[in-house]
Amino acid sequence: MTHQRTRLFVITDPHADQQAALIKALLIAGLADCEVHAFLCIYRDIAESGEYASRKDFKHRSIKEARQWLAEQLRPLDTAGVPHTSEVVWNSDWCTSALHAIARSDCDLVIKSSHHHSRAKRFFSKTSDYSLMRGCACPVLFVHHEQEWESNRVLACVDLESRDPGHLRLNKAIFRDAQAFANIVAMDLYVAAAFSGPLNPDNPPLRELRPATIVEKLASFYGLETSRICLREGEKIATLSSICDEIDPSVVVVGTLARSGMEGKLVGNTAEKLLDLTRADVLTVN
Repeated sequence: MTHQRTRLFVITDPHADQQAALIKALLIAGLADCEVHAFLCIYRDIAESGEYASRKDFKHRSIKEARQWLAEQLRPLDTAGVPHTSEVVWNSDWCTSALHAIARSDCDLVIKSSHHHSRAKRFFSKTSDYSLMRGCACPVLFVHHEQEWESNRVLACVDLESRDPGHLRLNKAIFRDAQAFANIVAMDLYVAAAFSGPLNPDNPPLRELRPATIVEKLASFYGLETSRICLREGEKIATLSSICDEIDPSVVVVGTLARSGMEGKLVGNTAEKLLDLTRADVLTVN
């Protein structure tokens, strides 16, 4: 982390009854020295401004009400003594506004609630999850529900097949951030890899010479017990989803690489697909 105190950037949802992202931020703050910045973007159609003297008055009144609403949502942080700031902006494109605010904030972690999307929705359109994964320089924690984490496990998913230098660098970042997060929330770290073809022998974990088996090489490289290494053959998404079901992690850490062209628009990546297949919260790293 770049700061002595971990900075959490929380995207609040003005349409949700329960602010799952804020609840998870409070949970993390209870385990580590954190400060929270709560972001809220609102926009109301001009058709709703009939009772106001002008569009300007309507906007100012809406922002004032939004600030009051956000202050109410932040009361649990006040009670817990968690330092926090807040920001309310007016924009019809909340995701772009959030990305700009994140870039200004110098935060360590972004937290956002996520809900299930159909395969067609994920593949054929850029969801807000998609945009945040690719636009944030820092990790993003997508939370599915407001309940406290039930298991004591963080699962880092790495790619041992790819020969692409970008994926090799991404593996390093995945483990680094998974380890840092596990330390912050006092959870046990596991590493998983699914493969359907030959493993890349030039991948750093596989160049370990001392151990005899691949699992032992991974365990030695990552400094973990072999029981915390999950290496399995099969189609990547289905296999990782199966591993998640068995290990039951509270948080799954996956990487995402920016893509272009038809591949980026239609295929989606491991992170996006796992968001809809696992009950765990998903931490994405790019």
